[in-house]
Amino acid sequence: MRKISRLLVRKLNPSVNLNRINSAHLLKHLENVCEHIFEVGRYNIQKPLRPGYYNRLLHGKEKGTGRKRKVNYIVNNVERNNKLFQQVYQYFDKAKVLLPEFGPTGILRLLYALLKIRNFDFEKNKRKKATILKYIEYYILRSSIHDEIYNFWKHITLNDIVLLFKMFIKNNYFSYELINKLINEVINNVKYSVPSDLVIFLCTYHVYKSKIKFKRYKIREVCLSENSLKMFYKNVIRNNSFDITNKEMCNFITLFSLYGKNIPLNERVEIYKKSVAHIKKTKFTYSPDHVKNFIISFFRIHNFIQKTSYHNSSTCSNVNTPNEFLKILFELYNKRNIDVKVEEELYILDKSLKNCYYDYDSLDNIIFNIKNNISHLNNKNKIKFINLVAKLRNVYNTGEQGITLITSKTKFIDVMLRQILSDCVSFINMKYKLVPWSFRHVLLRHQLYSQIHMRALPNKCELGV
Repeated sequence: MRKISRLLVRKLNPSVNLNRINSAHLLKHLENVCEHIFEVGRYNIQKPLRPGYYNRLLHGKEKGTGRKRKVNYIVNNVERNNKLFQQVYQYFDKAKVLLPEFGPTGILRLLYALLKIRNFDFEKNKRKKATILKYIEYYILRSSIHDEIYNFWKHITLNDIVLLFKMFIKNNYFSYELINKLINEVINNVKYSVPSDLVIFLCTYHVYKSKIKFKRYKIREVCLSENSLKMFYKNVIRNNSFDITNKEMCNFITLFSLYGKNIPLNERVEIYKKSVAHIKKTKFTYSPDHVKNFIISFFRIHNFIQKTSYHNSSTCSNVNTPNEFLKILFELYNKRNIDVKVEEELYILDKSLKNCYYDYDSLDNIIFNIKNNISHLNNKNKIKFINLVAKLRNVYNTGEQGITLITSKTKFIDVMLRQILSDCVSFINMKYKLVPWSFRHVLLRHQLYSQIHMRALPNKCELGV
């Protein structure tokens, strides 16, 4: 059931008197109200059964502006008329006064409550939310430093700093002074860190980089240095063991594939070896989504390792060849991939061929899954799939990229890929009476256009008879 009565929302009344309330009860009540607003926003509020009075003039004016309204307009309209939802910012104003009593954990709970209502009446209360975040920043950076009793930085842990950084980024607050202070605190206290905290911090830093790139002309950006990244990576893999969960391991490999090229080659190879050894030991504990992310990430890692391997061949002499480990990942992915998602498998096939990975035994299951579900792809992806299969066939026929196989194996691969292409052409013939020019151009380029004429000629002859 995804619907809730409008009268139920309207009759919610505040049960707390703000004049006599301590910090603990206020924070708990504020969390409950924000959680309730978040839950109500997930439901569709039912419209009243009795229709209102119909006015033709007003209906004509509202018709032009109806498309510009938000989907949750009815929800916001009901929330504005509710006393409990109207007082939520009064609770935040009261909480700003009691910030010293909250401490680090209380401020984290306050930021999380603010995150819950980020979609609540956004346009009207955008400035109010920004004001609350600025007040919290002022308290953390300036006001609490001179307070001997409630000094914020005396009672905070590294885990609290990482979560504070995460909450501010999720609330889209990118103050340079605050972000710089939090990042420096993490760097200075990294020896007291846990690998899970560092993975969360690096993931949040990646989100920060992706969000702030659209605002670089307005806001100064905080960047991590090469030494800081190297220090974080070393602390994650210390004692030659990854004391993190499977999801955190997947996130770590993804982040290393994005930012690992900024550290020295020796450090890259060391992290690569330890990561591969750990994944081989625990390969049966990962889900198909994790394995898919590993495949894409290790393609990137092999690229920036091989680019510099020519300058220092002795460093990379003991590194396993990329194909050996990738074959293990592809074999694991093909065995455990139950839910076929055609777009994702097409993405994996595209990345594999772009990174010069042409092992047919690893890719055949993916190719046949896409071919069997080609009807779920749009025209652009269908053309892309035909180009990729034709490219793979051309590689095996011409012997490019140093591929040396038995003649019978090469002929078998050529026959299978040619059959896949003919099946794609037959599907296009069945779907379209007149084949679009986008498909004709691709089929002409790969010398497959004759199959369309062979199918079309008998129909014309029958009509002539």
